[in-house]
Order: sequence, then structure tokens, then C-alpha cells
Amino acid sequence: MSRALRAVPETAPRALGLVRVSKERDGMISPEVQRVAIADYAADRGYEVTGWLEGIDESGSRARSAWWPRLDQAVASVEAGEYDVILVWKYSRVARHRLRWAVAIDRVEDAGGRLESATEQFDTTTSSGRLARGMLAELQAFEAERIGEVWKDVHRSRVTAGKPATGKPKWGYCYDPVAKLHRPDPETGPVLADLYRRYIAGESVYGLVRWLNHHGWRTTQDGTWSERSLRRVMDSGFASGQFMVAGQLHPGIHEPLIDAATWRAYLDARTTRRARPARAARSQYLLSGLVRCGRCGGRMVAGQFGHAHAAKYRCRAGKEKGPEVCQGGYVMAAYLERLVLEDLQRVASRIDEHTDANTAAAARRTAVRSDSRRLAREIGRVEEAMTRLAVQHAKSPLPEKVHAQAAAELQAELIALRESLESTERDLRATEVRPSTEARRLLESWDTRPVEHRREALARWFIREIRVWSGRPRADVQIVHAWD
Repeated sequence: MSRALRAVPETAPRALGLVRVSKERDGMISPEVQRVAIADYAADRGYEVTGWLEGIDESGSRARSAWWPRLDQAVASVEAGEYDVILVWKYSRVARHRLRWAVAIDRVEDAGGRLESATEQFDTTTSSGRLARGMLAELQAFEAERIGEVWKDVHRSRVTAGKPATGKPKWGYCYDPVAKLHRPDPETGPVLADLYRRYIAGESVYGLVRWLNHHGWRTTQDGTWSERSLRRVMDSGFASGQFMVAGQLHPGIHEPLIDAATWRAYLDARTTRRARPARAARSQYLLSGLVRCGRCGGRMVAGQFGHAHAAKYRCRAGKEKGPEVCQGGYVMAAYLERLVLEDLQRVASRIDEHTDANTAAAARRTAVRSDSRRLAREIGRVEEAMTRLAVQHAKSPLPEKVHAQAAAELQAELIALRESLESTERDLRATEVRPSTEARRLLESWDTRPVEHRREALARWFIREIRVWSGRPRADVQIVHAWD
């Protein structure tokens, strides 16, 4: 492709100073040093630096980096005729990425501009000068890859030793640079452990975030908390003595803030709440998320409806979609809550193992254990099949497409079985609680527990859903227990 030629300018060439600092290597040259070197070089060449573009703590080698949009912006400004030359401290400040470097230099020179280094000067009007510049760029890309490989080895060795890949701050912990280990923070550590217990008891993430911000607790970046940031901290599992690498939990050597039972209870509660509407966790009404219309199966939402302004549960589908979908109707919240409390008292008063809910729970426990053993056998079978496939492919290679498809099918089956096993084990932990015993405990603290704690206990141990057929003078109500 022929390059467009520009007329010799009557004024000094306009230069754009490009400054980048990366965290990827030690001994980084500060932005100020780079600016001075670029300014001195421009003065010697008679250039006028009319603009600057900086990237601080931005990688020039990673495939995804905030630097690439800035580099595209710089190149586009040359293509638009805003600048005649781009000046950098070293060519490595442009990119240590082969493709990014090649595309940038080609676009700049195709537009009739120049890319020059203040400390690495080549006569790029000659073939030997362009070769030297290209060899330097290749050397920089090689160096970036070498550093990346070293870091991968370091991270791998840390994971093997039971340490996270980096010493980045962890909320609830402080980092010991001598031992290269995270240790429980005496202030935030107990707070984080208590957040897990409060979530398990029934408090919403929304409520916990409000509490943290109200009491002045800040994130590791000294910012305010959000639901997303708190979930990220709690879901990471670091407080349980584990750490996350590429989506997988690994056992760590740091001291846990919570025990294994608390961590499992948190995961169970987290999984259960994902299936509920988010607004139910924040609701002031005791049975939010548990009440369903007996006619259409849709959710009944709580609120103060009608002229009396009393709390009621109303069929959402019947209200929003009309009688052609559901006849709708409502039930008084106080009436439902009284029925639930009476049902809870009946469960608590039943002691006979052969007649009360404990018998149903025991039967459920036996069935779940059977499912767990069956799934474990199925997982073993699939893992053996994957091993046989690998051995067969090594001895007598299959067509690559056939091998890839077979391996993918087995992997998908294995993932599904493991998810089913995890769900089954979660059910097993839930059935280990005797309903009558847990009911008595809940009733003893009923008046002192917050609404969200009572709602969580009901949903976890007793009530799967409450079906309501609205009508007069009283609605028909069916309480479906967790052990049914």
C-alpha cells in the first residue's frame, strides 16, 4: 500500500507525549522522569509537545488492559492530523504485545506520522533502522513473556504451599510481609466472622451492607460497601481458611475466622436464597417469598392493600394479568402468621418418633443418603471413563474431533453429577436437624428474633411453601413442610 506524503510543515511538528507505567516489573521509571526525557528530546528536535496521554499502572503486554484504548486514541489522533509525531520514553512504553505494537506502528506510519523514542534512536528511514527497531520490539515482547512465566511459577508454588497467588489485602486480615502470610485482623476479623453468622441467621446482604456503612467500616480500597463488594468478600471463602484460584477453592495455611460448619451453612443459605426474589430478603413481612396462590401457583406479594390498610398477601398474577389468568384475591397477613405459629407449636409439642415430623425427616434423610451414594458411584464411573478415553487416545489416537466431542460429553456429565451431589449433600445437612427440637428453639426466641431471622429459620427448617386459596369468610391454607 502506498503511503500518503505530507507537505513539509512551516511550523514546528506537533508532538504527543505518551507515558505509561506498569506494575509488572520492579524499578519502574516514574511518569515525571519519562516526561522530562520526552520534553528534552522534543526541544532538541524542534518539536512542540502539544498534548500528553498517560497510563498509570496499566499493562503493555496483557491481552486485556486499560492501556489499549489509550493507545488507540493516540494513533487515531495522528490519523486525524492532530499530531505529527508520537514521543515515548522507550518503545516498550507503547506495547510489549506483538500484535498491538505491529498494528500501532503500521497505522501511524501509514498516516504519514512518526513514532519516536527519546532514549532509543534509530534511523527508521532506512531498512537497517527499521530492522533494529523491530528486533527491539521483539525483545520487549520476549521479556514480557519471560516475566509472565516467572510469575506463573511463583503463583503456582504459592498455591501449592497453601497461600494465595499474591499478598493483596483481604478484608478481615492483615498481611505479614516477613512471613508472607495473611493473619486475622484484630478489628475487622471478628466483624467478618459475625457477618457470616448474621447472614446464616437470616439477615440480607442489603441489611449487612447498610450496617457496615452506618458504622464506618470501609473496604480494603477505603470505599463504601455495596452488595456486590460484600458478596465478593464472603463468597471468596478466605475466612474459612481457603482461597480462590481460577474459580476453584484451595486449602490455605492461614488461620480461618469461621469453622467448616459455618462455611457450609453459609453456602447452603446462599444457594437457597438465590431461588427467592431479592425483595423477599429485605421485606418487613414475616412470610415474604413463602406464600403462593393455590389457584395459579404464582407468588403472593405482601403489602398494605385495600381501604383498611392492613397487611395482606395478594396474588400477583391475578392483580397484574386479570381474571383470565387467575381470580386472584388476598389473605390477611395476621391470619397466615397465626396459622404458621400454631403449626410451629404443634411440631414442637410432638415427641413421639412414630407420629411426628421427625419420622418424615428420618425417612427423607435415608432417601437422601441413598441418592448421595448413588451419585458418588456415578461420578466414579464417569471419571474412570475419562481415564480410559485418555489412555486409549494416547495409545491409538482417535480423530481429534471425535476425541474432543467424547471428552466434552463426559466432562459435561461429570459437572452435572457433581452439582447434583452437592445439592444432595446440602439436603442431607438440612435433614440432620430434628424438626421438633428446632421448633422449640425457635419458639423460645420468637419474640426477640428480628423478622428476617424468623423468616430464614422457617424457610430453612420447616416451610417449603404456603398455598392459599383466597375466599370468604376465610381463605383455605395449606402449609407444605420441608420434610413433606
